Amino acid sequence: MLIHFLPAIIMFAITVGFVALLFVPATVYKQKNELINFYWAGIWVFLGLIAAFSGGSETLFLLSYDSRLVAEGLLGAIILCFVIFVIFGWFRLSFTAIAAGVKHFFAKTKRA
Repeated sequence: MLIHFLPAIIMFAITVGFVALLFVPATVYKQKNELINFYWAGIWVFLGLIAAFSGGSETLFLLSYDSRLVAEGLLGAIILCFVIFVIFGWFRLSFTAIAAGVKHFFAKTKRA
């Protein structure tokens, strides 16, 4: 009986360990800027969610549960949200940096 559950237990343990490792940078390393800290933590949380869902679906597959359609749909949606989050974050951080540069440039030219 335990032989049937052993691969699933190993896969579950690996998934929990890997997801825990992905949450470490989000919780341990805080960024000085709130905006950068938000995106820093968000990236690691999304990566942890992707790893958790994919590991969970493989654990259920090893236990002979057919959850492929639901797991693939959820994983696809999470990956799409991750890509949108990264692109939106990149545009927002770029715009913030460009706006700060322009503001700094005009402040220097006013003084001169």
